[in-house]
Amino acid sequence: MRGMKACFLAALGIWTMLLAAPALAAGSNTLSLSTNVIGTCKVTSPPGLLDFGTIDPSGASNVLATMTFSIKCTKGTVSTAAGDNGGLNFSGTKRMKHSVTATAFLPYSITYSGDAGFTGQGFGAAAAARTVTINGTITPAQFQNAQATVAGQVYSDTVTITVNP
Repeated sequence: MRGMKACFLAALGIWTMLLAAPALAAGSNTLSLSTNVIGTCKVTSPPGLLDFGTIDPSGASNVLATMTFSIKCTKGTVSTAAGDNGGLNFSGTKRMKHSVTATAFLPYSITYSGDAGFTGQGFGAAAAARTVTINGTITPAQFQNAQATVAGQVYSDTVTITVNP
């Protein structure tokens, strides 16, 4: 009987330890969290093609083109002036390159309006966006000596727009 009693007490001790194990592992502690949210503005609806159409090189008026894109900014962040990289064919001025004659260029300029002073409401679907207008200009002095384009030929450039901050 003594052996049985010892086995019973040993089993009881093991069973008690198993029940107590979760209680010993339980408890609570704190976890600290941290992050930084940057103030930024992003193009959310990109522009497409700023198309100057067909230019008559004998004309005496500026050729204009306009289009828009949308931006959103981090909540409370105020947008500043948009800019660009000058384009793929930049050489002291923005230039479009002829699609066949690699040495023929057509200078142009672009300006942005509505790009500065917008206070962001965030990037959520319901957050307000700002429409920015791109105004492009080619002056007679720039197009009067341009090389003609025939079927399938164009002058083109690609500009990367940056909105700030």
